[in-house]
Amino acid sequence: MLEKKTIRHEILAARRALTPAEAAEKSAAIGASVAALPEFAAASAVLTYVASKDNEVDTQPLIARLLEASRPVLVPATLGKGRMVWSRLESLDELAPATFGVLEPRPEYRRDMPPPAGSVVLVPGLAFTKAGWRIGYGGGYFDRFLAEFAGTRIAVAYALQIVPEMPVEAHDVPMHIIVTESRVYRCPAAG
Repeated sequence: MLEKKTIRHEILAARRALTPAEAAEKSAAIGASVAALPEFAAASAVLTYVASKDNEVDTQPLIARLLEASRPVLVPATLGKGRMVWSRLESLDELAPATFGVLEPRPEYRRDMPPPAGSVVLVPGLAFTKAGWRIGYGGGYFDRFLAEFAGTRIAVAYALQIVPEMPVEAHDVPMHIIVTESRVYRCPAAG
């Protein structure tokens, strides 16, 4: 079995190799599939990262549609030392690059709040197994949050990010659902 560091390196290289057009096309398909999920449609609020680097699945079109529909959207704001809080977003114009180049609300637009009951979270990552296990970027921000989050965990990833196996550690939290451009996986590891 490959080490997490090796998997991170290989998948990141493959993702960076996508052309902008390929990434946009795949992201649009993923966004449409996410929007069609019953869990997503029924959510009281949507917690989501904002895609900003290395050809991540682009969440911004989906965020824009949610905001247009007046659905609550919360995005992460980092506090350092692997900790983050969620801030209510009212416009994509409120965002600016922050830690690691990640788009976050500018300080004057921070509206920190705990995730409402019945929320779903769109989870970034570098690699996933069909069972629901995830390898992130290594900072632990989402791992710490996911350990406490009671709602539905939905990973968004390109099909090239699905790997047959990965090391699983005690702190790892499995996804409930993984959405790629070609398939939706309901994950057994999440129970």
